[in-house]
Amino acid sequence: MIEQIRQKIKRGEYIITRHAQKRCDARKISLDEIKHVIYTGEIIENYPYDKPYPSFLILGNVRENMPLYVLCAMGQIVHIITVHWLDPFKWLDPKTRREKKP
Repeated sequence: MIEQIRQKIKRGEYIITRHAQKRCDARKISLDEIKHVIYTGEIIENYPYDKPYPSFLILGNVRENMPLYVLCAMGQIVHIITVHWLDPFKWLDPKTRREKKP
C-alpha cells in the first residue's frame, strides 16, 4: 500500500485535512517533511476498518533523525489526516506504543 500512497502523492492526488493543517502549523511541520516521511518511511500501523477509507500510520525521520508520524487514508486520493512528533508518554520507542492504562 505504501507504493500506491507514494504514487498518488507524487501525482498530486492528495488533500491535507483542516485538522492536519492546524497540527502542521502548531507543530511547525512542513509539507516537504510530510512528503519526505511518505516517500522514505514505513507503515507501522494500519487501520483497515476505518471509515470512510482505510488509514495508515507512516513513520519516517526528518531534521537530524527526528521521528515524524503521518496518518493518511487511502481513497481515490490520499487524505492526510494528521501529523505528530514522537511523544515519549505514548510511545516506548518510535515503533512501539505504550499500553493504555485502564
